Amino acid sequence: MNELVRRDPFRVVAPFEDSFFAIPSLLRPLAAMSNAPRMDVAEKDGAYQLAVELPGVKKEAILVNVLEDSVTISAELPEEQNGNDVQWLLRERSFGKLTRTIALPEALDEEASEARYADGVLYLTLKKKSASQAKRLTVH
Repeated sequence: MNELVRRDPFRVVAPFEDSFFAIPSLLRPLAAMSNAPRMDVAEKDGAYQLAVELPGVKKEAILVNVLEDSVTISAELPEEQNGNDVQWLLRERSFGKLTRTIALPEALDEEASEARYADGVLYLTLKKKSASQAKRLTVH
């Protein structure tokens, strides 16, 4: 007599499953694979407040450019030199040039904005440009 055998469509994939999930680069989060620093953005008291993660970066290596309605944060993070005899098993920490530009909904007042760096986090307070008042012209 013939026996009924339940078909398992995933049985073909099973031998590859262990090797697929053993590849570290597939399991890393996207943020760890890019050189864009992570940030939080909030709006409070007529200003945008940003908190940008820059762990291991020296304050002198941070450059902040504010232009109209956008801000660009750049930093240079040197690679640790461990010699040529090191065989990395996993490497997720970023090094090299880190850059992030964010466009904001309103124009920024570059002169009134502030930056502070503490414990690997860059804190930016970007004041909004006050709306220009309409000027009444006298007709001569």
